[in-house]
Amino acid sequence: MEQEIPLAGGVGNAGQVFRLGDTVRRPWRSYTAPTHAFLAHLAKTAPGIAPVPVGQDERGREVLSWMPGDVALPPFPAWSFTDQYLSSLGRLLRRLHDAAEGWQPPAGSVWNTELADPEGGSIIVHADICPENIVAHDGSAAAVLDWEFAAPGRPLWDVVSTARLCVPFTHPSRHDPSVPPMDMAEMRRRLLVFLAGYGLSEEDRRAFPRVVDQRRQAGELFVLGRVAAGQTAFGRWVTPQGRAQLAAEKSWVAELPADVAMEG
Repeated sequence: MEQEIPLAGGVGNAGQVFRLGDTVRRPWRSYTAPTHAFLAHLAKTAPGIAPVPVGQDERGREVLSWMPGDVALPPFPAWSFTDQYLSSLGRLLRRLHDAAEGWQPPAGSVWNTELADPEGGSIIVHADICPENIVAHDGSAAAVLDWEFAAPGRPLWDVVSTARLCVPFTHPSRHDPSVPPMDMAEMRRRLLVFLAGYGLSEEDRRAFPRVVDQRRQAGELFVLGRVAAGQTAFGRWVTPQGRAQLAAEKSWVAELPADVAMEG
């Protein structure tokens, strides 16, 4: 009989995600059913870009297909900092958004609101694309895992979220220790590599700083909400160091130049 293998990565679901054979088992949530419907759509329109939903197991957990490949976990490997990786991630995100166009959720769908776009949107976006949620092949991003926070939103919401977590386009105090030191000029250069891969429009490039602040606020409310719910894994955000990082991020975002995402 095959044994379940605990999977590393993640904070909120730590210790609750397992591999069993060619499947992954995760907790079933109130929003899992519509998320599975969307993943089934992706399986038809962009095969291999996301896990395929299988259903529920005998313990009531969601069952998804296992996706082979490389996933960057802290300390992040060198290949996850290359321009090749960033550019391919931009192309992957564009492919996801193109595949999501026109899909209509089942009537009465309930979505996770924790990282949802405050302005809503016409497509389903992931909202939490970080290195730990990306499957890579030969150093290029190939698929996206962990759709727990999927919800209707603007494509730009996903672009900003992914940039914050993967460039990483955030205050340096929030960078993982394995992230190479980088100043604002290098962060901006890397941001432009990612945005070029995606093909972000000039209009969305102009809106980028405003949406960065919206996403910063959503992230702060998310972690503080998890702390209030008693999830100790998020407790560091209410320590003096954690609160200082949140304050530094707020100031850093407020000082972003209006043309930070513009080319040339």
